[in-house]
Amino acid sequence: MTSAKRQIFTVLLACVLLMTTGAAFAAYTGDQSPVLEPDEANTVQVVKQTKASVVAISIRVQGKAVNPLKNMPPAMRQFFQQFMGGQMQMRKRTERAAGSGFVINENGEILTDYHVVASALKNDSVELKNSAKLSVQFNGGKKLPATVVGVDQSYDLALLKLKNPEQLPATAQPLELANSDEVKVGQKVIAIGNPFLLQSTVTQGIVSAINREQAAKVSGVPIEYIQTDAAINPGSSGGPLLNSQGEVIGVSDEILAPHGGFIGVGLAIPSNLVRDNLAKLEKGGVLKKAMIGIAIVALSDYPEDIRQQLHLPDHGLMIARVKDGSPGDKAGLHGAQFTIDEGGRPWPAGGDIILKADGKTLQSGRDIQDIVFEKTAGTEIRLLVENKGEKRHVTVTLQVLDSDRMRQESEP
Repeated sequence: MTSAKRQIFTVLLACVLLMTTGAAFAAYTGDQSPVLEPDEANTVQVVKQTKASVVAISIRVQGKAVNPLKNMPPAMRQFFQQFMGGQMQMRKRTERAAGSGFVINENGEILTDYHVVASALKNDSVELKNSAKLSVQFNGGKKLPATVVGVDQSYDLALLKLKNPEQLPATAQPLELANSDEVKVGQKVIAIGNPFLLQSTVTQGIVSAINREQAAKVSGVPIEYIQTDAAINPGSSGGPLLNSQGEVIGVSDEILAPHGGFIGVGLAIPSNLVRDNLAKLEKGGVLKKAMIGIAIVALSDYPEDIRQQLHLPDHGLMIARVKDGSPGDKAGLHGAQFTIDEGGRPWPAGGDIILKADGKTLQSGRDIQDIVFEKTAGTEIRLLVENKGEKRHVTVTLQVLDSDRMRQESEP
């Protein structure tokens, strides 16, 4: 090999070694981005484009003064009073709540669940209690004071706005609502929320079921939820459930779990229901609907063996519970007397079964909901009811339910 060729070979070898060493060093120091699978890259992209629009919501309500000795045994109470004297002062109880929400329109208003903010509101009003504070926090930002624009307690929806709209981050763009009627079982979904005060937590799963009819805990009104296995925990309520295009297909609302922990069954309010009611929320105030005041379960949802065991009819709605003082209560409707566990779920039994409403045969909760929501307070609805094989007609005079009572009775 000539001297010239040897020099060229040496230079080429040095270049190869330098390139190899540089690549190895880059990999070692993490300078190279990891190679993502297409689905992973999609999730990362969706989170990147939507996370800035999701907020953590904090509620603080200062309550009445509480005597710290109140629940102590008499002997211990006397001991503390004797030795602590005036140091044992009355303390005010502070109620706290947390949830999630997301920017929904060009005005920078924020959508969340009604039950997230309910404890901070005056009765039948969007005004905050004098003792309440409501704030929202964008990812990485500070807490910003907010007010409530409108609420729909029937569908568990609330619309908020910043007290100082100029504080809205430029990156917080409105999230687009998808057509939830086009959602498919098995498609990927991404949930963003703030479970257990852990801000901007992302979980991923699939749509487990659609049109999963369930009575909303806050109102008893049946909603055809989207069911998902994407983890939804306390504090996630009100956050967006997104598809692979970064569009909102639902609003995280409830979990089905006997002890409150997430076990793979989360429920989201469909985006089309949000779209149908958004304009009303934007007008402001409390959206009031006349109601019967009952929580129901469609007999068509019951397992076949329970239907046979209880000799249930082939259609109708089981009344799970009746709210005290409600129109249904005044009309003499009766809720379930017991439950039967099947498939990890308690099924109400022994209550009145509504077969018809205003002459229409009922198959689902939506059937009676559509009839009731077309009426106004003070009008009547005529029900055909069955219990233990005996049928009777019941006339119910509808009324708007007091929101405080609804909140209290929705609590476990």
